[in-house]
Amino acid sequence: MHLLTADNCSSMRIDMSDIYGGFWYAEYEHFYIGSADTGYVLEVRGFKGNASDAFEYQNHMEFSAMDRDRDISNTHCAGNYEGGWWFSHCQHVNINGKYTLGLTWFDGVRNEWIAVATSEMRMYRRPGCS
Repeated sequence: MHLLTADNCSSMRIDMSDIYGGFWYAEYEHFYIGSADTGYVLEVRGFKGNASDAFEYQNHMEFSAMDRDRDISNTHCAGNYEGGWWFSHCQHVNINGKYTLGLTWFDGVRNEWIAVATSEMRMYRRPGCS
């Protein structure tokens, strides 16, 4: 992902459905993943969507995996939820873990969690970027 985003011309969109049949999306105009030397740090900005900007909690976090705990939580998020992600604390955004352990997206506007049933994450080139 670092090589795909290295030219700073990438955007990203996440589409989700919740367990109640609702549909949510979060789109970031700027999406960048750092190199291995940075721990594959996440950088996003330019949010729009109806899912709230939950990635604000993940921004500038290194990628955590089951064998590499890089989150700031007292627990090992990737290990506990059985999936790698750019965790800060375990539950603000967790759409890449074991489904039965709970996939979530934090809605800071309503101060509640969206119980995610499905999610799709897509990167694309920003229009006008050469």
